[in-house]
Amino acid sequence: MNQLLFLSVIVFSLAQGETRSQPVQMGDIYIGPGQDTLLIDEDFAQDGNIIIYGDGVLLVDDAKLTMSGHVYAQDQGKAVFRNNAWLHFNQFYVGQYFVWLIDNSEFEAADATVDANGVMHYAQLHDDCIYTAVRTEFPDWTFRKVFDRASLILEDVDHVGDIMVDDSCFVHFTRCDTLMPWLETCDGSVINIEFPDPDYVDHFEFSESTPGVDGIGFTFIVDQCNRCWWSLETQPGCSVSINNSEIRGSCVRMPGSDTVNIQNIENYSYFSNLILPLEDRLLEYNNTYVFWWNWYPMENTIFYIDSSVFGELIGRGVSETYATNCVHDGATISLGVEDSAFVSFTDGSCLAYISSWDRGTMLLTNSSVTPMWPYQSTNIAHHHSRILAVNSYFEYEPEAVDTALVMVAAIDEPPSGQVDDTIDIIGSAWMDTGEYNPAVFDRYRVSWAEDGASDWILIVESASQAFNEIIATWNTSGMTEGEYDLQLTLYSSAEDSLTALADITLYPLGIEESGGQNHGCYLSYPNPFISGAAFSYRLAENETVALHVYDVSGRLVDTLVNGTQTAGDHSVTWGLSDSSGQRITSGIYLCDFQAGDEFSQTGKFLLFR
Repeated sequence: MNQLLFLSVIVFSLAQGETRSQPVQMGDIYIGPGQDTLLIDEDFAQDGNIIIYGDGVLLVDDAKLTMSGHVYAQDQGKAVFRNNAWLHFNQFYVGQYFVWLIDNSEFEAADATVDANGVMHYAQLHDDCIYTAVRTEFPDWTFRKVFDRASLILEDVDHVGDIMVDDSCFVHFTRCDTLMPWLETCDGSVINIEFPDPDYVDHFEFSESTPGVDGIGFTFIVDQCNRCWWSLETQPGCSVSINNSEIRGSCVRMPGSDTVNIQNIENYSYFSNLILPLEDRLLEYNNTYVFWWNWYPMENTIFYIDSSVFGELIGRGVSETYATNCVHDGATISLGVEDSAFVSFTDGSCLAYISSWDRGTMLLTNSSVTPMWPYQSTNIAHHHSRILAVNSYFEYEPEAVDTALVMVAAIDEPPSGQVDDTIDIIGSAWMDTGEYNPAVFDRYRVSWAEDGASDWILIVESASQAFNEIIATWNTSGMTEGEYDLQLTLYSSAEDSLTALADITLYPLGIEESGGQNHGCYLSYPNPFISGAAFSYRLAENETVALHVYDVSGRLVDTLVNGTQTAGDHSVTWGLSDSSGQRITSGIYLCDFQAGDEFSQTGKFLLFR
């Protein structure tokens, strides 16, 4: 049990009008029931939650409250921050701590600051609650979710963030800046409108009284606001046609038991006439530019998405997702899984972070996770969930908390070697568990087989975890040149297992050149390409070389090399344009490399610009 710490604070009893000094536990602080006010007028650090209920009031006046926990208000509880008050959430990953309002509670900030340690912050409103902020600074991006007749009223706020506008809520912004409302189009709603220019909106209302809007239960109003980033949250049963607009986010929720197939839909795209292939609704964009796509398979949906670029994808509710050849650019943040759902992400690139929750399973195969922003550096598994990574690269290794599990199996190199030689196989075989998960790493096995065969021959078995190092030493004496398979399987004490496979080519002895390369011809390149594109290759002898780039449809994009070159090392820089000089877009591309009549190599890479 953690040691209990106490702080003497001033508590006002509004019912009696008296002031009393009372020790308060620095685990969870409870304010209420009854008309009690906890006044904080000096800087205070709270390691735990603050729960305000039954007419209780938290009042922070000209002081800094540092929270390592949530702020809960319910049953007419109220949290007030005024006169340069500062609410600081000491959090380290997205959504770690919330402001929660339920049952007629209130949150009020005036001439205050609310920040979240440089990480995205959440607030959630339910059941007739009221959240107001006037002349308040929110330096970190905030996501406010508004439900159940709740009201969100902001005035003179420069950095509003995301707002999920659902149900029968009321939202009003006046003289605000940088707001991204996700306007729900529910079952039975019919929308056929053109949104105003997002740069500045003098007045706009999205409600039942708006021409072209029918069947929604909420009211959303903006007055004299800058950067209004219109976004939609579409549900089954709606009919939505957006015309001549700029849509910042298109969120597609897919509850039910449908099978949905999406291909070649990318962020930052103009659509002259796009009708999404969704049987349960009409979602149509006419002469409209869409910045970001968000995909949410739910319940028993089976979702296939291929060769696409999206801002967020989260699987929920026993759904299954199979994403191939995709880029998650992280613009609207997470690649995640929850609620016993399964997400497979293969041959892709995540430029943000991954997460798993509540018995969900995230499987990454031949993919990379390289965040573009520091606050997205935490890849984490929570609550009985699993992150499984096969032959994948992480700039920041994933970790497990509470009862979760992380397993990583990778055979990184070499792609080739020599017969009658001893070959070091480089890779990773490790796992991480949360503090309440009793499983531990048990062992890993590395085996080989002839290409396509099912009879595996053991190379090594080890009880030590490996982190990007030599996992096996393979003696190829007496073997013949050709293609072989390598297999790495790691096991936990709870009988969990994870397997990675890789191909390796064995060449005759003597083909190796100086420099330590175990092959005569090869092509290498960074994956993904982010700021520049350069291909490197080695030739075993003077060869006729061809290096072509194709898009995922098989269309030739550019020819980088086509001619005879001398033996040795070569490199070529690609200007990220096609053969006609047109700038290419982000996406999945294929490179085809041929040297002479004997050697060919085809690779897949991701381009993000």
